[in-house]
Amino acid sequence: MKLKRRIGLAYLRGALPCFEDFGNLPTDVVGEDGLVYGEKASDVLDMLIIPGGSLIESQSIRDSLAREILCMAEAGKFVLGVCSGLQVLSKATDIGRLSATPILKAGLGLLDVEFKPLICTDRVSATIVGESFITRFAEAEVTGFHCHTYGKMIIHDKARPILVSHVRRVNYHNDPQDIVSGVANKQGNVVGVLIHGLLDENQTIIQSIVKSLDISAKELEEIRKANSKLKAEIKNEIGIATSIRARRGAGFLPKNPVFLLITATSSGSGKTFVVSGIASALKKRGVNVSVIKVGGDIRDLVPALYLIKEPLKAYSSIKIGESGWRPLHQVIKEASREYDFILIEGAMSTFTGLLNEEAERPSSTAEVALALCAPTVIVVGCDKEGIEGAVINALNYAQLMRRLGVKVAGVILNKARVSYLTDEAKMLIERAFNNIGVELLGIIPRVELEGRGMIPEVEIKYEDFGSKALEVAEQYLDIERLTELAAPVEKSEVNYRVFLEKFKNSLTNFSPSTRERKRRKM
Repeated sequence: MKLKRRIGLAYLRGALPCFEDFGNLPTDVVGEDGLVYGEKASDVLDMLIIPGGSLIESQSIRDSLAREILCMAEAGKFVLGVCSGLQVLSKATDIGRLSATPILKAGLGLLDVEFKPLICTDRVSATIVGESFITRFAEAEVTGFHCHTYGKMIIHDKARPILVSHVRRVNYHNDPQDIVSGVANKQGNVVGVLIHGLLDENQTIIQSIVKSLDISAKELEEIRKANSKLKAEIKNEIGIATSIRARRGAGFLPKNPVFLLITATSSGSGKTFVVSGIASALKKRGVNVSVIKVGGDIRDLVPALYLIKEPLKAYSSIKIGESGWRPLHQVIKEASREYDFILIEGAMSTFTGLLNEEAERPSSTAEVALALCAPTVIVVGCDKEGIEGAVINALNYAQLMRRLGVKVAGVILNKARVSYLTDEAKMLIERAFNNIGVELLGIIPRVELEGRGMIPEVEIKYEDFGSKALEVAEQYLDIERLTELAAPVEKSEVNYRVFLEKFKNSLTNFSPSTRERKRRKM
């Protein structure tokens, strides 16, 4: 059956076409050339969805696609931009959150708004405050989630607010407030929203789009069939425009889902880079893999999800203290229903938050690892203290974690200067870890990327970050060994107060050994 209505999805480097399902509405992909199977998007599509991602940083909107978007808007056809897609439709975005001066990236100017830095990664409820093709027939209250670094919207005269989100945390702090999270042009056919999952979680939003496009029930059924085929096709590629395909068939079928927790000795050690590389390498081998974040900063999961083409779920964030979405064991239960291999990325360092005695437990990655009895890999950055200091740090860290009952499976040394590292030195380091019962799982050399950073906290191009992460993982890590180390988690009741006291005691018991004390007395 030939589709009466066709809905396009921008499929571009740096875009996140699978970060959400968009109500299972997209029937076609639109590339950087603005074409749909050789035809102009503005000629064949009735609606275009521009997903989130690093579209602004990646400068993915080429002139040919920009023309098609402008033509569709001018013709009264529907255009929906989500998060970064909204910034594409705006006048400009200041991406200079960590810069002394604004760094402005121009948009298409279809929506009379500008963006400044504002971090929010909350699950939210939002109120509809204006009319557009997505809100016309929707209920007053909707739900979804935010995942942005540049979310402060400056609204000018020609834009109309249509959504207001009720957020709890912004810029890493509890600061409840209402922020405009959706706008439309005056005609109501060009819409931008900051909220992800809007079309997936709110049936009345879908009904508004369906009614606005005059789609019958039978036509909607055919659209969903086309969408199913489209998703199967695009999810088979690792990243976008890489031509790297996931192996067909089951590459890994454990009896029960297995988990591997990746933590670090400090923020900036490279957890996100390592997790992205491992996840994409597993996906390439045909493994049904996904990623979960300890704490609320789900932005760290985005590079991995860009590569493995999986959506962010309501259970993708483990609540620790006041940060995060869902309780630990609820997350594990829901993830286990859908995936065979789940990578858990820790928050900051292993012990960050542990000494906050007023926080709700668990409040640290260490407590999560203990509660799950999860095999844990420590990523140690070598860029600040050299590989020598990093090894000492890792040995101490691993021994402390094991004394506290955490199941340490191995260590990955990251950002290492390896030019002078001989085979003998590598064997020495490996032997040092073997002596404490921990495996050295890899030494990753320092990687340089263009742009301002290697972490989602600063400007990042997902296509560059992702391709390098996969390359490094396959070259310097033993993916098969990591697969062997992963194991089903064990639900155990943890006395967090006792664990905290053990941690405190470990800090005060760093005293000379008995033998050393006797030697000094002689």
